[in-house]
Amino acid sequence: MNTISFRQDMSIKEIGGQVQSYVNVYWKKTLDNHREEFLKAFPELEDATYGLYLDKLLPPVFESLEQSGYITIQDVKKGDFFIGQGLNFRQSMEKWGADNCRSRVFWVVIADQQKHPVGTMLFDFYHSHAGFDVPHAPQIYTLEDTERGLIVAAVKQIKEN
Repeated sequence: MNTISFRQDMSIKEIGGQVQSYVNVYWKKTLDNHREEFLKAFPELEDATYGLYLDKLLPPVFESLEQSGYITIQDVKKGDFFIGQGLNFRQSMEKWGADNCRSRVFWVVIADQQKHPVGTMLFDFYHSHAGFDVPHAPQIYTLEDTERGLIVAAVKQIKEN
């Protein structure tokens, strides 16, 4: 299956680099291997179909993080909706791009075994609202900041500059 591995002494930048390398290899393969399933589901599920895609692409990332001793700090609230085994819709923003190439940025705060935050991984996911399509590979960014307000400001700065 898909392989990705982390070491406990990695910086958030190194973690992000590993995730970007994994995504670069598997984003298109996952899309192509399941395209018929996604196209069939899209008329009924619409945008939720992208959750199906991320549920196939991302679990190896979050499983490997966990196996390596990392935890994702999630302030889980009633009604939160997770996809890909680690992306929380409440910890995302979607404001950028045309209907055929929208950008939704998710963020995940990652901590070590002692629950000390290592940093924040941003997952910039491009998708279409005009029909099912993932027009570009997801882009990974990393931040040292782990507080919501600073994360939101950083996302806006990245996307609007």
